[in-house]
Amino acid sequence: MKPFPKKITLFLIDGDASGRISAELSNWNGITYKIPRTLIKESVNREDLYSTGVYFLFGKNPENEEKDLVYIGEAESILDRLKQHLGTKEFWIEAVCVFSKNLNKAHVKYLEKRLFDLAKEANRYELENATIPAKTSISEADQAEMEEFLENVKLTVHTLGFKLFERIDKRQTQDIPSQSQDYAISTKGIKATGFLTSEGFVVKQGSQALSELAPSMEKWAKGYVRLREKLIAENILKKEGEHYVFTSDQLFSSPSAGAVIVMGRNANGMTEWKDANGQSLAENEAIE
Repeated sequence: MKPFPKKITLFLIDGDASGRISAELSNWNGITYKIPRTLIKESVNREDLYSTGVYFLFGKNPENEEKDLVYIGEAESILDRLKQHLGTKEFWIEAVCVFSKNLNKAHVKYLEKRLFDLAKEANRYELENATIPAKTSISEADQAEMEEFLENVKLTVHTLGFKLFERIDKRQTQDIPSQSQDYAISTKGIKATGFLTSEGFVVKQGSQALSELAPSMEKWAKGYVRLREKLIAENILKKEGEHYVFTSDQLFSSPSAGAVIVMGRNANGMTEWKDANGQSLAENEAIE
């Protein structure tokens, strides 16, 4: 089902896009705040921040430039918990907190566990939680209410710039053929399939890639050579027989980047990737 259009109101509390921001979704009793670590002390007079809710601490990962860090937690007083984390957790630079007057301790424990599991499944960030949140039992009615609340948490967190729950294999839309169907490359005995997303091009798990690189790659595409070596080192590209196989879905910045890794040579992904009817990406995206 196609999602309904949504209205989200963003309020720049400090008049600065780099400062504190609140996000409110129409017809929802929750509210989401993004607060830089440097402005936690300036937030002590905001009474709503002492509410019960869930929160996320975001920071950079010194050991992995491609995957940032996040800590997911819950608290009966979010601001008090954030003040505690100023002295106990060094890595984070921004906090996002979500609360509502209708939430109680059981609700936020349930949300914490669900949010942790969804973030782990999406695998966008490295989770800083030392322990896995415990599963909490709530009534069937409360669970239904929290699942709806959860969808709004995901939406507002993403709107504030954190794709914590966005899977890389999410299709952009099912209503536009060029962005919902699979494309394939078949060459020299291998086959790879993939599809467009809002972030680039995903080569699907099980796709094959040629094992040999064209000699010219070392001259004009050293960046792609390094990327390929990285994928091999991380076992995302695994040698099977005379070719490599993708062990998981892999997001590339463009169709051409995916095509180059698959084909081992210079390639224009807009013409190399073709649908089941033999139409290329370029042909399907052409505006008549």
